[in-house]
Amino acid sequence: MGDGAKARRVYEDAVEYLCRNIEELRPLIAPAVWESAFPVVRDADPAGAEWRDAVRALHDAVESAGVPNGLGLPATMGVGDWPGGPTPQSAGWVCPTRRCARVELRDGASAPTPVCALGGGPMRLVDG
Repeated sequence: MGDGAKARRVYEDAVEYLCRNIEELRPLIAPAVWESAFPVVRDADPAGAEWRDAVRALHDAVESAGVPNGLGLPATMGVGDWPGGPTPQSAGWVCPTRRCARVELRDGASAPTPVCALGGGPMRLVDG
């Protein structure tokens, strides 16, 4: 698999994550961003720059709304475009098998351990 195919797969995984979690993510995205980007993601050619830009716009909107790592795209960096540090959290759970990018943040470790939607097992606790 070449670099282009790997990059495309990362974007396809981000769209898959969006679709799988659309009910939770849709309210986090500003209507203007959703109305301009989602139709492109849904209908445009995944090999095109327009499609990738629309996926990136949705990723950025979700990340700006407080979801760590947005839809799972890697950070893009350029001159003067260093990503900010993550918002400190006291505790959270991550996928135990690292098969998905899902992270669940909680106020404390006393909450019940969530179950990973992909792996089916209990998520792994990470203290901040």
